[in-house]
Amino acid sequence: MTERYKLITCFLPTGRGAQVLERLRHEHGVGSASYHHARGVGTGTKRTRRAYAAAEREVITVLVPAAQADEVFRFLFFAAGLDEPRAGMIFMERAARAAPLVLPAATEAGA
Repeated sequence: MTERYKLITCFLPTGRGAQVLERLRHEHGVGSASYHHARGVGTGTKRTRRAYAAAEREVITVLVPAAQADEVFRFLFFAAGLDEPRAGMIFMERAARAAPLVLPAATEAGA
């Protein structure tokens, strides 16, 4: 039987993505993760003059084994500062098909 995976998506304030992702890799050993920048306008966004103010966010996407998913979800929630009002959002879903990124073990030079 193949291992089950969960996909976690986290929307967080701009400028936090790289730091959170680095901590995720060092503290939890997760290698199947990436982040990118996004900008958009929500239905509740206030209009100023004749234009809507666009909100900027960073989006982290993480693929983790189902057994580790709750632990990583909790880590991302607090590391990204989502426990503060209007800081962003996070959700988790079952991955129908997945192939994790597995990095090779580092070897000593000259071995």
